Amino acid sequence: MQGKQAVQIALDYYRILGLPLAATEEQLRQAYNDRILQLPQREYSTLAIAARKRILEQAYMVLSDPRERSKYDQAYLAYAYDQTKIEIASEDNGETGNQNHNPQPLTIDVAKENLVGALVLLQELGEYELVLRLGQPYLTNRVPGKSDRHSQRRTLTNADELPDVILTVALSCLELGREQWQQSNYENAAISLETGEELLLREGIFTSVQGEITADVCRLRPYRILDLLALPM
Repeated sequence: MQGKQAVQIALDYYRILGLPLAATEEQLRQAYNDRILQLPQREYSTLAIAARKRILEQAYMVLSDPRERSKYDQAYLAYAYDQTKIEIASEDNGETGNQNHNPQPLTIDVAKENLVGALVLLQELGEYELVLRLGQPYLTNRVPGKSDRHSQRRTLTNADELPDVILTVALSCLELGREQWQQSNYENAAISLETGEELLLREGIFTSVQGEITADVCRLRPYRILDLLALPM
């Protein structure tokens, strides 16, 4: 893929930096510096960390330029206004409101070479299902095995980014499974955890993360059994 190509990701610059719309210039600088220093805690490559940093820089450059920020704020507020209309319509009409008002989500353009950085940021922000939706297509239609990376050059800018995509998808499966577990959705939690476990077992990488997921699968098992026993005969 050409580096100039971009994909649209459902994110906004304020959320990336953890800022409110009314943030001052000083708050913007402080938030940017803090986010740059707060590196991912997992085993990401320097490629993934650099891609993440470039997206943070992209957010800072837009919001630190008064003209660009003004334009961006207009789009942001228009989106917020549409969301408010949807909520009002939903209250008045039930599901009909959602069907008649369905604006496009607020997005940013992410260069292909920064896609893995966007996945890392989404995972950090708790957008686990979005990570799976964006990341899994890069893991399909390929022969399983950790040595098979060349086929991904048609979809990833750099084939060396594939392990980072695998890691981010697996971590999202882990965290999504834990969320579902907390919500007592035991079967869905098992599906999420086992999806991440199977991915890492197939690829043979990030064994410590795979062990963490496997441990959760084992701890979840009694809850699943009790849940099944509680079902009506």
